[in-house]
Amino acid sequence: MPLIDYKCRKCSNEFFELVKDASEKRNCPKCGSEDTERVYKGKFYGKNGGGCNGSCSGCSGCH
Repeated sequence: MPLIDYKCRKCSNEFFELVKDASEKRNCPKCGSEDTERVYKGKFYGKNGGGCNGSCSGCSGCH
């Protein structure tokens, strides 16, 4: 499941969620607003980018 960063347009709170479906909208945990947006912070993990090297348990390598 991906870890997605969000920002609330109402109160500017930034938060992250572990989600099953990244297309679903998330409510702000601070103010409850439904007016949130995904934030792309440029964090990528995998081949040539650090993170998993394919040897962690349960991993078949990064593709």
